[in-house]
Amino acid sequence: MKKTLARFWKKMMYRTHATNTKGMTLIEIIIVIALLATLMTIIATNVMQTAETAKEDQAKISMQTLAQALQMYRVHNYKYPTTEQGLNALVRDPGSTKRWRGPYVESEQKLLDPWQNRYEYESDGTVFRITSGGTDGQIGTGKDIHYPERETEETGE
Repeated sequence: MKKTLARFWKKMMYRTHATNTKGMTLIEIIIVIALLATLMTIIATNVMQTAETAKEDQAKISMQTLAQALQMYRVHNYKYPTTEQGLNALVRDPGSTKRWRGPYVESEQKLLDPWQNRYEYESDGTVFRITSGGTDGQIGTGKDIHYPERETEETGE
């Protein structure tokens, strides 16, 4: 009787197991796909936000590099390039200086922000300001990145 009961039990387990292994239902598959899509959306959003923050940081660092180049220009020429001369004076001799020893930056590509827009430069020769349009590329929309005006000491010419 024990053997018969054991055989009966095995048959029941096999039938139960065999009938429950049909696979996943359509609802289960849809739920798994929805969960995966939600996770991918969250991850993509975080990556995109991090990328934009990195570009803003890159713009600030690039502006500091331009400010150092402008300082070298000032050491050689006793003043910063004017607004009309612009940042191009760091790459090519503007023609109005006798002491230009540039180029002060490697290429005109360095005069572009991480979004491939030109930096806006303003100067009266004694102070300067560099501005990037930021993520939208337009100056004055509140997303701008500024290199603060620096009060410079007058050199005794």
